[in-house]
Amino acid sequence: MTKINALVCLLVCSLPSMVYADTVLLLHGYLGSSLEWQRSSIVEQLDDVGWLNAGVLHINEDRVMASNENHNYTRRIYSLELTSEKPIDAQVKQLDQYIEYVRHWHVDEQIILIGHSAGGIVARSYMVNKPNADLTALVTIASPHLGTKNAELAQTVSENLLVWVDGLPGVEKIYRSQGLFFDLMPNRSDNLIGWLNHQPHPQAKYFSIVRKETDDAMQDFVVPSASQDMNEVYALRGRSKTYSIKSMHSLSFKDGEIIKKILMDLYTI
Repeated sequence: MTKINALVCLLVCSLPSMVYADTVLLLHGYLGSSLEWQRSSIVEQLDDVGWLNAGVLHINEDRVMASNENHNYTRRIYSLELTSEKPIDAQVKQLDQYIEYVRHWHVDEQIILIGHSAGGIVARSYMVNKPNADLTALVTIASPHLGTKNAELAQTVSENLLVWVDGLPGVEKIYRSQGLFFDLMPNRSDNLIGWLNHQPHPQAKYFSIVRKETDDAMQDFVVPSASQDMNEVYALRGRSKTYSIKSMHSLSFKDGEIIKKILMDLYTI
């Protein structure tokens, strides 16, 4: 840890009345895992500014299990394992279990949700369905808030073509993902995204990390840039602070730099 980061951490820890983000929950996207946050160095970056890695939470036989039994950090991050092939509502139920677990161990503390890709939709859907959960903020990274045509394409493939390739590796995952694909189709009023975007959202802080549109290979081919900005959501217009970076769809070091800035800025709100 650098001297500057150590000084920041010392100042933060000595001013508990200013703390807004005591616990950060990291939600991965479709076909991802909690390891994505380690591989991208984001966990290490947050550790440098005082949010220590409290490990991975997963669900086993309907019980939340923790990879680390040390819950005594003043400020901590948990990486969550989600069954990311399931529809959004099913993943929201898992997130609800995780938040109940966190509330049990960290009573009355602030919670921030950070979701990558579809994980951001899971987090936002949870907040809409649990408006009294009193979460501090939501940060989404390359999330399809307006849906993505790739979900529509995947749904078409799963319905019409996979019958010819049944049994090939990976096909079963696509079959299991049909509900999720429907949830994330754009320009519909009868799916989850169409419903979610017109619901009241709780009074929390909203942050969108968006991939820039570019004319080279360093761009997001999974989710359109406009879909990633929560200000484009009918129910959230003007409420999200948006950061734009040049990156592909996957998590990157640049995302960690922005998340650090967001967390530190929340101290001054």
